[in-house]
Amino acid sequence: MKAVVLVCALAILVPGLCLAQAPAGTIAGVVRDPSSAVVPEARVQAISRATGEVRQTITSEHGEYSFPALLAGEYEVSVAPSGFQRLVRVARTEAGTTTTADLTLQVGDLADSINVDAALPRIRYDSAAVGGVITRDLIERVPLNGRSFLELSKLEPGLQSPTSTNRNRTIVPVLGAPASNVGGPRFTVDGGSVSSVGFGGSQMGFSQEVVQEFQVATVNFDPSAGLSAAGAVNVVTRAGSNDFQGTAFYFLRDHRLAAYPALNRDHDNSDPAFQRQQFGLAMGGPIREGRIFAFGSWERNDQRAVTATTLLIPDFAHLSGITQTPLLGDLASVRVDANITSAHRAFARYSHDRSQAFGPGTAIGPLNAYPSSWSRAAIGADQALLGLTSVLRPTWVSDLRFSYFGISSSIGPGRERDCRDCLGLGAPLISIPEAGLRIGNSSAVDYLGDRFHLSESVTWQGNAHRWRVGVDWEHNSERNFLWRNDPATIVLFSPDAVRAYNTRPDLAAEQRIPLPAAFHTVDDLLQLPLQSLTIGVGEPGVPQENGGDLRRWNTLWLHAQDTWRTHETLTLSYGVGWGFDGVLNDDLEKPPLLAPLFGTDGLGPTRRVWTNVSPTFGLAWTPASDTRTVIRAGAGRYYGTHGLTSSMDAERVALGPPGLQQDFAGTSILNSTPGIPGVAVGRPLNFRGAPTRFTGAHMMAVLAAIRAGLAERLAIADPTVQQIQVSKQASPAIFPVDVPSPSAVHMNAGLQRDVGQGVVLSADLVYRHFVHVPQGGGSFDLNHFDSVRGPVIPECSAAQRDDPQALCSLGPINVQMAPFRFAYKGLLLRADARLPHAVRVLGSYAYSSNTGTNIGNGFNLENWLENRGPAPNDFTHLLNVAGDTQLPWGFQVGFNFAYASAPPFSAYVGGIDFNGDGTAGDLLPGTTVNAFNRGMGRADLERLVDQFNQTHAGEADTQGAVIPRLTLPPRYSFGDNVHGLDLRLSHSFAISPGLRLVVIGEVFNVYNAANLSGHSGDLASAAFGQPVSRAPQAFGSSGPRAFQVATRVSF
Repeated sequence: MKAVVLVCALAILVPGLCLAQAPAGTIAGVVRDPSSAVVPEARVQAISRATGEVRQTITSEHGEYSFPALLAGEYEVSVAPSGFQRLVRVARTEAGTTTTADLTLQVGDLADSINVDAALPRIRYDSAAVGGVITRDLIERVPLNGRSFLELSKLEPGLQSPTSTNRNRTIVPVLGAPASNVGGPRFTVDGGSVSSVGFGGSQMGFSQEVVQEFQVATVNFDPSAGLSAAGAVNVVTRAGSNDFQGTAFYFLRDHRLAAYPALNRDHDNSDPAFQRQQFGLAMGGPIREGRIFAFGSWERNDQRAVTATTLLIPDFAHLSGITQTPLLGDLASVRVDANITSAHRAFARYSHDRSQAFGPGTAIGPLNAYPSSWSRAAIGADQALLGLTSVLRPTWVSDLRFSYFGISSSIGPGRERDCRDCLGLGAPLISIPEAGLRIGNSSAVDYLGDRFHLSESVTWQGNAHRWRVGVDWEHNSERNFLWRNDPATIVLFSPDAVRAYNTRPDLAAEQRIPLPAAFHTVDDLLQLPLQSLTIGVGEPGVPQENGGDLRRWNTLWLHAQDTWRTHETLTLSYGVGWGFDGVLNDDLEKPPLLAPLFGTDGLGPTRRVWTNVSPTFGLAWTPASDTRTVIRAGAGRYYGTHGLTSSMDAERVALGPPGLQQDFAGTSILNSTPGIPGVAVGRPLNFRGAPTRFTGAHMMAVLAAIRAGLAERLAIADPTVQQIQVSKQASPAIFPVDVPSPSAVHMNAGLQRDVGQGVVLSADLVYRHFVHVPQGGGSFDLNHFDSVRGPVIPECSAAQRDDPQALCSLGPINVQMAPFRFAYKGLLLRADARLPHAVRVLGSYAYSSNTGTNIGNGFNLENWLENRGPAPNDFTHLLNVAGDTQLPWGFQVGFNFAYASAPPFSAYVGGIDFNGDGTAGDLLPGTTVNAFNRGMGRADLERLVDQFNQTHAGEADTQGAVIPRLTLPPRYSFGDNVHGLDLRLSHSFAISPGLRLVVIGEVFNVYNAANLSGHSGDLASAAFGQPVSRAPQAFGSSGPRAFQVATRVSF
């Protein structure tokens, strides 16, 4: 609370501490006389063409002026010193950029006026940052499947198409930034953060009708971006003006105008019903001309989409099908702007996002999951924001933003009306990893999160320097009720694994495991042997440090930057930021049980980190007098937030009192069913080696009794001990005493060039190096419980299992280590063409390499940094082009093309542990992680498989599992590139003066490229190298070809 008071006091008493990742733009330049000498103390004026707002300043002794914190739009910049003609120049501002508008005076009568060419922010003469702005003309004129404006973020070089994930989050991958589902870029709207509270990604949607433009910063961005190591996305919403304007629109997609959405045609469902209606309106204008303006919008998305589930294993292929995935959502926003006085401008905005959906994307899990494992989600998000821009003095400008962001999500298993006759609906989660099948659902979420965000900045011009200092403070809170593995998550051996076991020559006939003739029901599946088990028991609420169930924490970011025009041709920018993230638990002591993992000196609480200092430096050099070329270079260090508060809640559970929601692994649950051959009473229900006669049906028969016993065990435990002393295991994660913040070093060098004819090119060599990356959550079992070399904390004996003081373990103990590191190297090219005849094209290309230490297949628990190679999101080539042009007879064409080369690919042997570290699915010997499509090819694979069959097949792995003989399918692939072309053709009709009708036709993925995905790397599976899906067709580019029609009425 003291930190909150301190920050508020600073904001009120010292307004020189302010500004976030610029939700506004700047116009700056130099005033010269006809001899090119600078003109000091000249009064310069900027007038908004939209609202009539007037800003004035005075040039410095070096003739320089600047207008910071201007709303995006066009301004008339004028200067009229005595003895010279009045000079007027139009300048356009964009979010986060500086428009250079130099003014050269002519001698003459002040009554005379000269108008010169407009100044556009296309070349940045004062910054070394890499990034760009996507403007409204592109947002409203190019085809966007689903109408998500963030889809156009890929027009910045190195960015990939956004992806949707659970809890209403949208992830924008920036230059292959690792762990974007945890951190990723920071998202702000009008300077107010809508980044996920405690996770990664943007957690609120906005209609494209309300977006004026958005800025994407990727490399060496300035310190005002805040706590982010990956990048920043800043959206600017539309404001009203002195002109009344409005539009109403209707977009329709239908299955009768679309390609088949699945890999294989289902003759019982030859034309799956798909329909989407998106409609709404937007309107703006003056409430009081020249003083008060309003703008509002509303949009509804009523979608009845479908998703295909493709199972390739012959035992389960008949379960493949196509299922409806409905979505109903509303987006609304209203904004009011006011020119209070000539020195003060304010605005207020409220935005709302609400949706209900059922589908695979609403919870964490594979998109190819069976529909009974999907979730039903109800999401609500709201943002309210106030902004005040004040001209304190002609050369001092303050920009204040205060916002509230709230998010609620309720996610749980589907209901009968969501998925009629779905196999496994209502069952616990049952997974057969080697077969790619999971049915049922054992998780639910009831989540509330909110954030109060204050950012304030002051910019002032002093001689050749433009200073900016600021503060950015967030107060976050969340309540996360999470039911996981409730009633249980059951993992079964695949039929192929059972058949391989049954063929062992040393196996007696009575020891063979029977299999059903076919798998049509849940009972059939439950005849498969149990492999592993996790049961969640206890109350979902997590007591926080303050005693309630709300986690509260503050983040603080202070920054200062100077842009120094050292010479007419050289500008230096340098700055520093300091950040603090208070999200970690700093009040939890660890019991002596954990001393073998942390050391006796490591049992204290996690320490706060106060050393996150971020220096940045850049230069921009204009070598020629025609100012058409800028050479730029820069470097900086950046820090991100920790994120993933669910792991921090899990720590509070493990180190808190007994009775909280706790996961119990099968290693701590003993068999109570007598008479099962080979499985004695008292054996832990964890079968990591060969399958046994203990089946899923046996597990279901005793599940209720096991849950009751575990609940009683927690209920009667000594309340003075910690839960981990009772359970002797821990889900992700317990945090060490010292937890470094994720960070990255950025470096870049490149140039921008105006080649004439309206074309501006840029090329940059970039390098980004990330450390302490929380990949996969950043935690793993430091106890090595499943290692063949035995756990670090000895396994409990029968007498020790129920003794809280016994120094022994019953399962994995996951510790937050985040040792992963990644390096991105790339050549980024960008072309911005504004050609005659209303042709606008924006294109980008990235040639890059993204390598690091990977988790997943090949990860060695006993050598964390061994699994080094290309990252899963390493795309060597990324090409994106979008634009529009006017055609004769009133037609307009817009296009949107995307290409991504094939990702890297790993080949592994499912269920097999070669090195004994306790993780299965190890890489094929002779390969490294993600080596295919990155140097290794089919000939290498076939050679290594032949060697494998000669040296390993038929042997037992370190856990006792039989190593299968590998058989490559006749046709297989390591993954495909993804590409697609979307087109829009529209025609505008004048209904009456000021009223127009636009008729629109769109087609997505014109040539119906297959864009296959989901290729399995499991060499032990018949599905190896086989795709399971096409790119999704509901949103984004590259899905099965689909047509859309629309109409729009505007005034």
